[in-house]
Amino acid sequence: MKTGKLLGFLSAVALAGMVASAHGQSGYGPGYGPGYGNRYVYGMSPGMMGGYGMWPGMMFGGGPFNRPVWPGWGGGIMNYTNVQAYLRKSDTLGAVNSKTNTVTYSGTSIVIDMVAVQPGHDDQTFEVHGLTNPTLVVPEGAVIHLNLVNMDYGDTMEHDVIITPLAPPYPWMVMMATGPGLAGIEPFLPWRSTKDLRAAEYAVLGTTFVPRQAGVYWYLCLTPRHALKGMYGKFIVQ
Repeated sequence: MKTGKLLGFLSAVALAGMVASAHGQSGYGPGYGPGYGNRYVYGMSPGMMGGYGMWPGMMFGGGPFNRPVWPGWGGGIMNYTNVQAYLRKSDTLGAVNSKTNTVTYSGTSIVIDMVAVQPGHDDQTFEVHGLTNPTLVVPEGAVIHLNLVNMDYGDTMEHDVIITPLAPPYPWMVMMATGPGLAGIEPFLPWRSTKDLRAAEYAVLGTTFVPRQAGVYWYLCLTPRHALKGMYGKFIVQ
């Protein structure tokens, strides 16, 4: 298995520049392989073998990503300062309607910065723009740069995301029901390195894709039982 160059510790400036440079580009680097299409390690070059369910033991909650983030895990690593810059950047992207819990994006090149279990929010949830499991609305045919940081901590708190037409409710082993999906970020992101938020390191990955079919989709986590417990949101292409 070949891994790309380790992202390591990004500075806040480098992170902001990396997100900004994504606009107007087709992606961050070569894809992972077969499956959803284009999957990229956030800010990195060639990645790893693709395909959900490929990681030994993951289908039973005991895979290699069921542990804190470690150097060389296959994706990027941020420190607390980096993550705070990432969150501030997320808050500037898209138009928010807090009453309807919706973030609407416009343009031909869009960045969506997503968090798995942002501190202060319920467990087994996604956060975008500070909202919990918001509805995300994007234009058909736009280039979407989707990024995910895992801020969670604890046993089986590894997370990923898939965008799929499969609507809730979801079974315990949802990965057996979603099909290939519209897009996804894999492998599973291990949880943060320590319980102390300021001292912790955080896993980060990203993907680039183009939704070419208008409709209602759903983004969700494929870790067993997470979607069942509410880790999902609506994704509308229009």
